[in-house]
Amino acid sequence: MATGIGDPVPPRARLFRFPTVERYGIVWAFNGEEPLFELPELPYPDDELVVRRSMLDEMPVEPWLVQAHTMDLQHLSLPHEFELAEDPNDSVRVGRYSVGFDLRARLRGDADFDVRVDIHGTNIFWQTGTLDGRWFFWIAPLAIPGPGRSRATFVFGARREEGEDTVAAEAFLDRAFSVMMDLFNDDTPVLGTIRFRPGLLTRSDRALDRYLQYVRDYPRANPAADFLV
Repeated sequence: MATGIGDPVPPRARLFRFPTVERYGIVWAFNGEEPLFELPELPYPDDELVVRRSMLDEMPVEPWLVQAHTMDLQHLSLPHEFELAEDPNDSVRVGRYSVGFDLRARLRGDADFDVRVDIHGTNIFWQTGTLDGRWFFWIAPLAIPGPGRSRATFVFGARREEGEDTVAAEAFLDRAFSVMMDLFNDDTPVLGTIRFRPGLLTRSDRALDRYLQYVRDYPRANPAADFLV
């Protein structure tokens, strides 16, 4: 280490190094000295995938609250108006560092949707499954640019089908992006108004209740505290 003007570096001058990994065109940083979990892997190699990335403007809501809306399974019928093939509450899973559920439904416009939805940590939305029978993935990590704010990066794609040209693959991604953004636009007006108070959930909120307990139990850390002023 060195200073620009040649002064000796103070012995205690150090920067905390967050563990990082690059995957799917994103640099992921873990908020801790050692990652609590490994990033999931997609079932197909990179050279078989057609991938896109996008980013949204900042939202005035913390990432865990956005994910709480995901786990509020009542919202699948309102406002999304899904025709559910089965009750997603029956598939809810809660692990040590992830929660999720399976969703089989018909969307507005008669698209068939069959996906596995998982939240890793408290800020990574990870979805894989099929849209009208074709496999695709949608990953949305939420960064925290400041207190009470979040910013989503979307990484999404599909497996290139045998003999398919780039135009056809891109057309499918156009459709998948449109479907997912329609769902996001349904949610946007609600996200800034969500408030939770203990003891006020209903019986239909059982999946949300499990998620909120998961968040309360989730490890908290500020490993860089000693390096910040």
